[in-house]
Amino acid sequence: MTDRTLGVFGASLRYEFRMQIRKRSVWIVPALTIVLFLLIGGSLLRDLFDPAERPAEARTAVVGLAIQVHGLLSIGFGCLLADRLVRDDRLRVAPILDATPAGPVARLLGKYLGTGAATAVPILVVYFGFAAAYAVDTGAPSALGWALAATGVVIVPGLLFVAAFALAVPLVMPAPLFRVLFVGYWLWGNLPGPDTMPTLAGTLIHPLGGYPLDVLLDFHGIDGEDTLAGPVPGATLNFLRPDPTPATAWLSIAVLLALAAAALAGGHALRARRTR
Repeated sequence: MTDRTLGVFGASLRYEFRMQIRKRSVWIVPALTIVLFLLIGGSLLRDLFDPAERPAEARTAVVGLAIQVHGLLSIGFGCLLADRLVRDDRLRVAPILDATPAGPVARLLGKYLGTGAATAVPILVVYFGFAAAYAVDTGAPSALGWALAATGVVIVPGLLFVAAFALAVPLVMPAPLFRVLFVGYWLWGNLPGPDTMPTLAGTLIHPLGGYPLDVLLDFHGIDGEDTLAGPVPGATLNFLRPDPTPATAWLSIAVLLALAAAALAGGHALRARRTR
């Protein structure tokens, strides 16, 4: 990148981050999601603070927490980002921005990372808040180290994947329709087990990070008996479920990031075609 491109990228990222982090909905949506989950009997607090229920190891407890927080709050994360790219067209500021010397690619990347980072802040606040409370309650400071590891190899790649599609797909369909389809996809692709219905759960294309969880974090569920990655007898899409190894764990992360890049590239190409 040239200095000019880097300057445009940095300015766009900072502006988009400041605008998004100030939106009340960015904070209200994850807060209400966690409260509702706890009210309907979610196991989050029991898995962390009930001595009779929580795992013996800090790693298992904190990594399990990452799955719950990521699985719950990523739904709101994707829905909140669904109008961020099309908003410029709706407000009729896109032609003005395109007429400036600022490169559209640098602006797109700045918007992507700026809005995504701002929308992820409440998710990380919730996650590290619970992880810190667990570390104090159990006297296990290593919990924070495991929380950082889970964030790096599970939460961040998953959110980058979701953010890219949340920005790009509403260019070809109304944002409300995308939100409905995204919620359906998230429930279909992440929550059911692959042995009960065709699903992307346990494949390389799994935003909840089954392969990194299984191999890099040695996590197999709170009770240690869950299969999070790899082939499942009789399941469909097993060609996307190679045996879990360090190589396939990093490949899963790379696949999510590559798909995110492809979604952004497609969104950029579509907008460029429309402005010709």
